[in-house]
Amino acid sequence: MNEDLFDFILETSPKGLCYCHLGNKETWINPEWRKALGYDSRQQVLVTEDFVFKDQLDFMVNDLQEKDFNSSSQYQIDYKHHNGSILQTICNGMLQKDSEGLPYALLIVIEQCHQSRESLQLLNGHSNGLTKENLNEKLKLSEERFRLAFQHAAIGMAIVSLEGKWLRVNRSLFDILGYRPSELLRLTFQDITHPEDLDKDLNLLNEILERKRDSYQMEKRYFHKEGHIVWVILTVSIVKNSIGEPLHFISQLTDISKVKATEQEIQSMMEVTNDQNRRLLNFAHIVSHNLRSHSGNLSMLLNFIETDTDEESRQQLFKMFRHATSNLQETVGHLNEVVAVNTTIENLSRINLKGAINCAIGNVEALLKAADGICRNEVKEDVVIDAVPAYLDSILLNFLTNAIKYRSPDRNLIIVLRAETEGNKVTLSIQDNGMGIDLALNQDKIFGMYKTFHANTDARGIGLFITKNQIEAMGGKVTLESEVNVGTTFTIHFKIRE
Repeated sequence: MNEDLFDFILETSPKGLCYCHLGNKETWINPEWRKALGYDSRQQVLVTEDFVFKDQLDFMVNDLQEKDFNSSSQYQIDYKHHNGSILQTICNGMLQKDSEGLPYALLIVIEQCHQSRESLQLLNGHSNGLTKENLNEKLKLSEERFRLAFQHAAIGMAIVSLEGKWLRVNRSLFDILGYRPSELLRLTFQDITHPEDLDKDLNLLNEILERKRDSYQMEKRYFHKEGHIVWVILTVSIVKNSIGEPLHFISQLTDISKVKATEQEIQSMMEVTNDQNRRLLNFAHIVSHNLRSHSGNLSMLLNFIETDTDEESRQQLFKMFRHATSNLQETVGHLNEVVAVNTTIENLSRINLKGAINCAIGNVEALLKAADGICRNEVKEDVVIDAVPAYLDSILLNFLTNAIKYRSPDRNLIIVLRAETEGNKVTLSIQDNGMGIDLALNQDKIFGMYKTFHANTDARGIGLFITKNQIEAMGGKVTLESEVNVGTTFTIHFKIRE
C-alpha cells in the first residue's frame, strides 16, 4: 500500500485509528481519534506513552503475534485523555511484520469507547473540594490506582454487561479460566458456566436488577478452556449511574479448586474411616454376640451330656456337640475374612440359604432344647443369595437368639423360616410366636442403638442395630411386623447379583 493511500485511510476513517511504529515512540492517530483524546486536530505525531498504557499495548502485540488477523478479535485498551481522564475502549488490530516475520508496526481500530464514571464525576466538579489546579493530578492518580488494582489483583476480576458479556477482564481471570482476554470478550459468562450452577447465578443476578439485593456471593463452577472444572467463590455487585440505573456488574472470582479437591480427599478418607468403623463395630458384635452364643450353646450341651443317663440320647448330644464345635471353627474363619477384606457388595459370596440357616439352627440347638422350642427351616434347597458369610451368620444367629430370649411364657416357642425368590431378589421371613413388640410405641426405635423393648436384664439394645447395619451393607433391607402377645416376623430382602 502506498503512503498517500494509507494517509487517506487514516485521515478519513469514521473510526478512531492509531498507527504505532514499534521500533520507536512515534504514533500517528487520525483526526477522529485526536479529537476523542482532546488533542489539537493539527497535531499528527504523538509519543505513544503519553496516551496509551505500555503493558496493555505489549499484551495486544504479543497476542496478535500468535494468530492471523481476525476482525472478531477484541482487546481492552485504556487511553489517557489530554485532560488526564481515562478512556476505556474495545479495540481490534493488525500487526505488520518485516521480511523475517518480526512485527514492526501495529494498526489499532477503536470499536467502542467510553469515559470511566470516576473521570466524569471529577470533570463535572464532584471532587470533594478539589481545586482546578490539582484536579488533573488527582484524576490521573485515581485512574492509575484503579487500573493497577484491577489489572494486577490477585483474584480474578471482570466488568460484565447486564446481558452477561465480558467487557473487561484482568490477568488473574485469564490464569483461572485459561482464556485470553480477546477470547473471553467473544463469550458470555453463561457460555462457560456449569449448567447445574447457571440457574442459581441468573436468579441472583435478577434479584440485583430487581433491587432486592445489591450484591451476592456463591460457590460456582466454570469450564476451563482445557475442559476441566474450576471451582470459584464468585462475588458480584452492581454499578449504577448517577440516577440509579444499572450500568454493569463487577465480578470477583477466587479460585478454590485446590480447596475443593482437598475437601473431596477428606470426604473420601472419611468414607473409608466410616467403613472401617462399621467393620470394626460388626467385628466386635460378632465376637461378643456370636461367640458368646456359641460358648453358651457348647456349655449347655456339656451339661446335658453330663446329666443325661440314656446312652442313645448322650450319643445324639455328642453329635450335636461336634456339629457345634465345627460351626464355631467356621465362624472364626468368617471373622478372619471380615478383617482381611473390605466389606462391600463386590466382596459378597454366593451362599445356599437353607444350608446357612441349618448351620445357625445347629448353633442354638441347646438353647432351643432348654426352652422346649422348635425351629422349622422351610426354605427350599435351591435358594441362594449373595452375602458376606460372617454377616449372614451374625444376622441369622441374632434373630434366632432373640426369638428364644423373648419367647412367651404362655406357649411353646415355634420359629419358622421361609423364603421367596422373585427376579434378582430373595425375601426371607423369620416368624416367631413370642412376646411381640408394641409398634405403636416403638416403631421408630426398633433398629436404634441401645433401644430395648422388654424388661430383660441381658438386653443391651445393640443387636438389631448391628443386624440392620449388616443387612444394608450387603445391599439389602429389613422390615418387621409384630403384635404384643402374638409374635414377630422379621422380613429380610436380599439382592442377587446378575
